[in-house]
Amino acid sequence: MNLFETLFFNLILILFPLLIYILFLEALKNISKKTKNLLFDLILLSSMFIVYEYGNNNYSIISFLSLNSLILIAYLKHRVFIANILAFLLLTLYSNNFSNIFLMAFPYLILLFIYYIKEKKQFNDFYLIDLFLVFQYIFFIIWLLLFNNQLYISLNFYITLFIMIFNYLIVHIIYLLYALGESIIKYNINYKALKHDQQIKLSLFKITHEIKNPIAVIKAYLDMLDVNDKTQVAKYIPIIQSEINRLLNLLQDFLLVNKANIAFDLMDINLLIEDVLKQQIPLIKNKNIKLENHLIDDEIYINGDYQRLSQVIINILKNSIEAIDSQNNGLIKIKNNIKNDNLNIIIEDNGSGISNKNLKKIKEPFYTTKNRGTGLGVSLSDEIIKAHNGSLLYESVLGKGTKVTIKLPLYGKENIC
Repeated sequence: MNLFETLFFNLILILFPLLIYILFLEALKNISKKTKNLLFDLILLSSMFIVYEYGNNNYSIISFLSLNSLILIAYLKHRVFIANILAFLLLTLYSNNFSNIFLMAFPYLILLFIYYIKEKKQFNDFYLIDLFLVFQYIFFIIWLLLFNNQLYISLNFYITLFIMIFNYLIVHIIYLLYALGESIIKYNINYKALKHDQQIKLSLFKITHEIKNPIAVIKAYLDMLDVNDKTQVAKYIPIIQSEINRLLNLLQDFLLVNKANIAFDLMDINLLIEDVLKQQIPLIKNKNIKLENHLIDDEIYINGDYQRLSQVIINILKNSIEAIDSQNNGLIKIKNNIKNDNLNIIIEDNGSGISNKNLKKIKEPFYTTKNRGTGLGVSLSDEIIKAHNGSLLYESVLGKGTKVTIKLPLYGKENIC
């Protein structure tokens, strides 16, 4: 191999074990610090013997200088013991006799001294690298001039100078690549922690969004409640109590970071819709909106969660109410039908509608066009319906209204949808 091939070949031999180490850390993120340090030490020893065995050639000075990067990295990783072992092995392998070891060891003693100064003064890692390399090159040139040995074979001054400059750059590159690899690992670990935090925040946002609905209902009925009217009290108080119970159930379910549990039970979906409509009718009438009810006049049974499905229908009705201008002839239609062993619940309004651009993003968490919205109502509704093996479909024309279709499997047909 020529000079340039030798330079790059030695660089590859040094980087390969370090790359294996970084990949191993990435694969086993929960590895203990003790195991991590042991693996690091083994990698450095392996790198030294690989470079010495396969990188030793007519330009063995390159291998010798390149291996100094392993000793530097060991010091920078606070592995002083293994750094000293590496230095001793390096000197032993490349020294003709025992006396040469003491002469060549002088730069490594200076490196150890600089390391302890660095620990007390907390200066930059690059200072440690530069100081060591400067001392290393000075003493190495002196040693080459005094002793003609296996490291110095027909190399003129300019070639030696070029090798040292190249080595200087390579050592810094190795350090930067190694530091970058560890930074990527830390980034991935922090990213997973961040994703976990985002899940917690998402749950908190869901809580905030969902408790607004029962609170809004409770406030509306309390505002309309006349304590002197016994008939009104008897009518409104059970509704308020029901909303309070629903609120408590929501808070209990959302204590879990993961999505809310679904408590499946046999239920009449028409009865659920009627109960929801009774609660929402005062709010609908308050905006002068006409409600058309075209539900099938029969019992329709599904296997579902009463509270969760109530949330979905309330969310859809709430959005319809907000989309309708109270000055216009507002209209909300609700109907259902059975098709292919599935129940379709259709809620349609003549409100402001949704643009095609917004319609594509409507199920994305946090996406909202409302000034004070959280962007979680539709996302949470879609999550609940999917948990029921169903689907939620939005169709809308800007300026004309929105149609929402909830598709749910009938009782005994849950796996068909």
